[in-house]
Amino acid sequence: MILERQHFIPLPFVLFLLLLTGCGQSGGSDIDASYIHIPGAQPDPTAPAAIWASDSVDLGILAAGEIAQAHYTLTNSGRAPLVIAQVLPSCGCTVAKNWDEGPIQPGKTRTVTLEFDAGDRIGEVAEYATVVTNAVPSSTTLQFTARVMGPGSSTSTP
Repeated sequence: MILERQHFIPLPFVLFLLLLTGCGQSGGSDIDASYIHIPGAQPDPTAPAAIWASDSVDLGILAAGEIAQAHYTLTNSGRAPLVIAQVLPSCGCTVAKNWDEGPIQPGKTRTVTLEFDAGDRIGEVAEYATVVTNAVPSSTTLQFTARVMGPGSSTSTP
């Protein structure tokens, strides 16, 4: 019986190579990561600034199973491009619809849409999503409320 020597690459070496290849610069970007907010840091006057027209929407009365959308308008009132990094809904009944992920230039606006699926819920609903940007502060909470009506629910307000 002849034993063959098998060649293998140690796992730590492979992981190191993957780390090196994943850290390359994409180049040509005009977004500066130095604007990421560090708690306690003083705001930079040349940084982007996120101003929301409203951070709360009342969707009104919805039927059980209905899908409704809440729209929020964001303006970059700063002096550098503003980037929405993430929109994180609070539950599975809410989805952040595709938003333009490109930078928002100073003075320009963007709309973020949250889509709510009432499903089989009945009653008062209050949900939210956290929006993470490169502005200071780096996160904003967008809220919406609705009253979901279904079979057997009362139409009177509490």
